[in-house]
Amino acid sequence: MSSLNIPITSQGAQLSALDAAIDGAIARFKSETGVRVIIAFSGGADSGLGEKAPAPVKDFLQQRMNEEIKEAVEYLSEYRIAALSGGTKYGVPAVAAQCAKEAGIPTIGVYPKCGEKHALPEAFLDLRICVESLFGDSAWGDESPVFAKLLDGVVVYGGGAGTLIEAAHILKCNESLIKKGRPKFIVPIRGSGGTADSLPYFPGKVEVRSACMPSDAISSGHDAAEWLENQLNLFDYRH
Repeated sequence: MSSLNIPITSQGAQLSALDAAIDGAIARFKSETGVRVIIAFSGGADSGLGEKAPAPVKDFLQQRMNEEIKEAVEYLSEYRIAALSGGTKYGVPAVAAQCAKEAGIPTIGVYPKCGEKHALPEAFLDLRICVESLFGDSAWGDESPVFAKLLDGVVVYGGGAGTLIEAAHILKCNESLIKKGRPKFIVPIRGSGGTADSLPYFPGKVEVRSACMPSDAISSGHDAAEWLENQLNLFDYRH
């Protein structure tokens, strides 16, 4: 499958034109790849422990993250999905994209203009969506609304402020989506720290959380993928 490199910006464009550009790029991507469902992987670009954390601790956390994300990706690989991530070279975005490519899953990366220099190379991203700021200078978080609207379900592993922005945006969107019977599903992996561990207690509407998140804690990539498989009825989309 050929790599699609489609930078999408808002500079000098009306919002409606930007929406049309993204919709067109995604429609072409799905047509060329046969993708039916987009599963995102959201989490931090680092361990969140800071530079002074002991190397063995960092190595342990990195290994666990690699294993859990790989489990989830491999479980989902029999379905016609795409793996969406932040598309950058570090942490969860990098591991998710690399595992997906190894499993033969098409990949999408969404990042702000200021993060373009940190983006993964074409070998790991089949579709790139580079989002410029609608106001002021480009900053991390500009891409979050696009990321949230593209996905059908998301595995959350750890994460800090950026991951929290994405999750909050999904929960807000779900306030209207659950009325239509099609929420975007969020599955945090317990014990991964950060945003993932705080989401069950997020100060949002209880009925929204209960409609789009697991009622019981999930602590492995395998179980996270299985939960999404059932919620999204992926059985209809086997290869």
